Amino acid sequence: MNRRRKGKMMLAFSKEWIDALAEKLKDDEKYQEAAVGFDSLFQFIIEPEPDKGVSERKEVGIKLPECDETWEGVRDDVDFTMSGRYGVYVDVLTGKIGATRAIAMRKLKVKGNLANLLKFKRAIDRYVEVLGEVDSEFEGDYA
Repeated sequence: MNRRRKGKMMLAFSKEWIDALAEKLKDDEKYQEAAVGFDSLFQFIIEPEPDKGVSERKEVGIKLPECDETWEGVRDDVDFTMSGRYGVYVDVLTGKIGATRAIAMRKLKVKGNLANLLKFKRAIDRYVEVLGEVDSEFEGDYA
């Protein structure tokens, strides 16, 4: 399933992209309702795949659930870090694999209090749905 839309395409995992995600999450009633109390700093680390035309590591983050702060780069004060190869993230964003399945298969790794994360499963599920709604332009062989 292709999740690209007719809106302005943003380079996936860029500052512009994480800002667009923040705006969508702020306005998403289902997410905001499910995420009450999920006060967390969450960052993504996207590992390059030079053989697939993706040469640079990407690092972006967001403050949840308010979504009033985003950043590029790695921070040490975060509650959760999700890391994995670029292609795995593309598969999650395009709906080819669910985030939970990718984590269970160890294609994506999560650092942080997993028990706390699971308490907010509804919020995380909606978060992943909204991630797929961001107009994402992919790099290399994934373009």
